[in-house]
Amino acid sequence: MRKFAAALLLAATALSAVAADNVVKIAVNENGFTPAQLNVAAGQAFVIEVQNTGKKAVEFESKQLHVEKVIAAGKTSQVKVKALKAGSYKFFDEFNEDKAKGEVVAK
Repeated sequence: MRKFAAALLLAATALSAVAADNVVKIAVNENGFTPAQLNVAAGQAFVIEVQNTGKKAVEFESKQLHVEKVIAAGKTSQVKVKALKAGSYKFFDEFNEDKAKGEVVAK
């Protein structure tokens, strides 16, 4: 049982390390996301580092990526994303959905 727990911990740590090495950065404010398209490698976990450059909180959300995170004004936060199949995955700022939209493209 101990060996199984150690192996599980090692696997989780390895996944975290892989995701931490594969970071894509994006900024968001009341005018939208910059860049509005993030390109990532299909089949690899990654992290989206979201910098809120606006004066109000934002909520980075994607139903397709199964993530949502509120980020205070002037703050930066990270969202971990599991490996994706090739395709396009929409995201948005739930607090400013009419202007702040984007997509992750996995190739």
